[in-house]
Amino acid sequence: MPIGPRLRSLLFVPGDDGGKLAKAVDVPADALLVDWEDSVASQNKAKARAQTIKLTQQGFSLQQAMFIRINPVCSSAFEGDCEAIGKCAVDGILLSKCASADDVRLLEQILNSVDMLKKCCIYPLIESPSALINASSIATASDRVAALAFGAEDFSTEMDIVRSEDEIELLYARSCLVTHSRAAGRDTLDSPCIDFHNPERLRAAGTRARRLGFTGKLAIHPSQVAILNEVFSPSEEELKRASRMIAAASPNTGVFSFDGRMVDEPILKQARKILQKQKG
Repeated sequence: MPIGPRLRSLLFVPGDDGGKLAKAVDVPADALLVDWEDSVASQNKAKARAQTIKLTQQGFSLQQAMFIRINPVCSSAFEGDCEAIGKCAVDGILLSKCASADDVRLLEQILNSVDMLKKCCIYPLIESPSALINASSIATASDRVAALAFGAEDFSTEMDIVRSEDEIELLYARSCLVTHSRAAGRDTLDSPCIDFHNPERLRAAGTRARRLGFTGKLAIHPSQVAILNEVFSPSEEELKRASRMIAAASPNTGVFSFDGRMVDEPILKQARKILQKQKG
C-alpha cells in the first residue's frame, strides 16, 4: 500500500515471529513496521529476512504501508539486510541508529539499485546525541528521506537520562528534532511508549508529542494503534472551530476577532492545515 499523506501510527512487529506478522496485517495502523533489529536475536536475523520477503511477496493488498527497520550501517547484519531489501516490496526503511548523512547516502545508493522508481522512502532513526546534532544534515541527505524518527530509549541511555513520567528531560531533544525536521520539510515520528498496558500514559505521551509538532508515533503493541490514530487526528471540536474560523474570515481584513481572540493569517493557516489533515 502506498504511504499516505501522514503516518499517525507505525506498529513494530518482530520479523522472526510469523504468528505476530500474520495477526498484524489486520491491525489498522498506518504502517506495519517489521523489525529486523533489536527485537530479533542475532541467530534469527536470517529467519526475519526470509519471513518478511515471503510476506511482501504474497501478492495480497495490505491496508497498511509496509516498513522494515534494518540494522545499523556499522553492524555485521547490515550487509545481509541490504541483500534482502531488494527482494522485499516495501514502502519505507527505518534506518536504526543513524549517525550521519553518510549513513543515509549509503542506504540511498543501495535503494537506487533495486528501487529505481524511488517508491521506497528512508526514515532515519535518531538515537544518539551525535545524531541529534547531525539531524539537519541527515534530514537533507537524500530526497528519499520522508521523516526523522526519535529513539528515546537509546538516546536516554547514551545521555544517562533518568526518565520521569512526563519525560521533561527529553523536551529539548524532541523539540530540536522536530525543528530540524520541519526546517527540511520532513515529518517527525516520536518514540514508542513502552508502558503498553497503560492507555492513559500513552494518550498523554501522544498528546504531548503532537503539541510539540510530531506527526505520528511508533507503537509496540496493537492496543496502542487506535489511541495514536485518534491523538494524531484532528478532533471534531478542532475541525468545527477551524471551519467556523475560515468562514468568518474576510479577504479584505488582515486581523479580526473570533471567539474573543485575535485571528490573523498565521492562525488561519493553522486552521487550513487542520482541515487538510481531515482530507488526508
